[in-house]
Amino acid sequence: MDVAAGKWKRPAAGVSASGDPELLLTFDDGPHEKYTPIILDALEQYQVQAIFFWTGARVNSDSSKTADRIEVMERAVRAGHLIGNHTYSHAKLCVVSKRAAEEEIDRTREIYSRLLRMPVPLFRVPYGARCRRLDAMLSERNIEHLHWDMDPQEFLHHSSEIAFKYVTRKLRRLKDGNRAVLLMHDTKPATARAIPKILKWIQVENEKRVSKGRRPIRIVSGSQWYEEKYPAPLFRWAQANARNAAGGVMRAVARLVPRRTAD
Repeated sequence: MDVAAGKWKRPAAGVSASGDPELLLTFDDGPHEKYTPIILDALEQYQVQAIFFWTGARVNSDSSKTADRIEVMERAVRAGHLIGNHTYSHAKLCVVSKRAAEEEIDRTREIYSRLLRMPVPLFRVPYGARCRRLDAMLSERNIEHLHWDMDPQEFLHHSSEIAFKYVTRKLRRLKDGNRAVLLMHDTKPATARAIPKILKWIQVENEKRVSKGRRPIRIVSGSQWYEEKYPAPLFRWAQANARNAAGGVMRAVARLVPRRTAD
């Protein structure tokens, strides 16, 4: 892994634990008061969970939309999705000053830790940038960066059809035992339109695979991946979350979460 060249490891979430072709769904830049709920509806329909890497500014401003965005955040947590830090203002952390970069990370971590009443150990840097300074800042804070393997770039072409074709083409080629992290953006209407179609395609594709004795595409939740990587009670709240009010769950989690020390 060449840190100096700004590269993150691939596959981003390691290899498949099940032997099946595995997929992690991740969404950046939200929460969005209109499009994130559509994505959450689709995830609920197909009973899968994702990781949302959100910016701090969207839930910490005097905008009239802030309250709606916080409600979206609470809904995502109740459904067992994980929330990750995506900086405060989507800044280029390897370009701004060290002090500004630290504030981008720390401010957002404080905001979501306070709103969720639990630690926020996952992080994704905007633009996928990497530099030695950023590595050091994440290490000092015991924060885990999660990169991606599939990027349909729907934020550029704004086409749900292009995104759908890109993702399904990649999934057809995903080999048994391999795992891929999909990056999309829950602030984009193209994502909200594409995700239901992608999940439907996976369902139909898996029915075909099973009928032929092939391994199905397994969607791995963020909590499954994190517990696989760091065995601990940190994200066992996911199952309880579906049955309990967010407040009580978050208080229980805060008592259960161990502080992870640096390796």
